Amino acid sequence: MQDLLLGAVGLLLFIVLLSFAVIFLLAYAVSVILFKNRILVENRIGKIRILGDVKPQNEDGTHLLETLRMLFYKVFNFILSKVITDKKLERFYSKLEKAGLLKNRTKEQWLYLRSMVILFFSASAGLFSFITGRNLLASFVLMGISMLYTAFFFNFFLSRKIEIRKRKILKDLPYTLDLITASVEAGLSFDGAMSRVVGNINGELSDEFAKSLKEIRMGLERKTALKNMCERCEIKELSTFITSVIQSDELGVGLGRVLKIEAAQIRENRKHAAREKAMKAPVKMLFPLIFFIFPAIFIIILGPAVIQLIQFFSR
Repeated sequence: MQDLLLGAVGLLLFIVLLSFAVIFLLAYAVSVILFKNRILVENRIGKIRILGDVKPQNEDGTHLLETLRMLFYKVFNFILSKVITDKKLERFYSKLEKAGLLKNRTKEQWLYLRSMVILFFSASAGLFSFITGRNLLASFVLMGISMLYTAFFFNFFLSRKIEIRKRKILKDLPYTLDLITASVEAGLSFDGAMSRVVGNINGELSDEFAKSLKEIRMGLERKTALKNMCERCEIKELSTFITSVIQSDELGVGLGRVLKIEAAQIRENRKHAAREKAMKAPVKMLFPLIFFIFPAIFIIILGPAVIQLIQFFSR
């Protein structure tokens, strides 16, 4: 009876998957007929962008696979945008921007990648559980657990990327301020100094200045663009520097003097942070000394004496 039930469940799953494939192929055929010209134009634009990087291939097969992939990508992202709430999407996009992962991929591509990874690992775990145990309920439970664990590790990966990026920005901040100060004192405006930073320094902070310059050139106020940079980075020292620059611009104070003061203050803060870490080092070393180093020393020093005492009293 149980074998018949499992066979019926497997047949039902096969019918569902077959129906989904048929519906998907019909939708693909209809979309190709309706949007044939648009697909051709998009493919030509894509070939122009990657001209010189791709070797000649079978154009018909490439066109079919690329169209199928793009259609699945758009349909899948449309379903995700309807299923996931706007607040969760905004939070996810904000984490991607703070982690600096939007250089080579768009927000939609990262959402698609995250969802596909979660679905792949959860489906693999559920299928493995069903093949080994033949228990449908346990397979669904394992799929849910795998989905939660994969989502958790993806969020952990984003958090680690954000922390690493903050450290890099904080490390580059004093040297960047020195270059901005020298450029301003040489007669450049603050926008010109930011352009000099973007052209001469590579790193996360330089990328943030490039984004702010792009926003300014698109018509956004410099104050708003700099505040957006503070929101993207969420670093106290950078926020203090940006606030000082905005206040000096509004009050008419000399920008060079303000930049010198901010650079000196940031270096002083780094010295204090280094001293604080040095003060914490003995406390952190205490537990390894007690549980790992001292027992080994005692064994080396007292071990022979204990062996001799045991041999002496055993006579």
